Amino acid sequence: MSQDTQGGVRLEIRGLSKSYGQRQVLREADLVIEPGEFVAIVGRSGCGKSTLLRLVAGLEPASAGQLKLDGQSVDGLNNDTRIMFQDARLLPWKRVADNVALGLPKEQRALAAEVLAQVGLGERLVDWPAKLSGGQRQRVA
Repeated sequence: MSQDTQGGVRLEIRGLSKSYGQRQVLREADLVIEPGEFVAIVGRSGCGKSTLLRLVAGLEPASAGQLKLDGQSVDGLNNDTRIMFQDARLLPWKRVADNVALGLPKEQRALAAEVLAQVGLGERLVDWPAKLSGGQRQRVA
């Protein structure tokens, strides 16, 4: 990365892919952001927005492709990198449905599945919070 970052850095992404096991989150993404440009990354929950940010920050390795900041490959954390992520306050040792049902009387715990279905997470009942995207975690919380 250049010493003078006041004007920003150039981000170049070529053929970037990321998979978690069999689940492909990003597939051959290409993006160039020039110094000083502002970009908003929008999309549905679970489409890979937070994953892309984690890759750019060097917090996770890509499955394939190239990611460069000012022409230098991103290969792990850089001391100049700062990032703040969504925080959903879920219990990581409880599954999604159990987090939603927390504090409910036993006779009402079945409602967790119904509520999760209403917010588009009906298929994620037995997943661990770590398997969810940031937006999905927010909906569970």
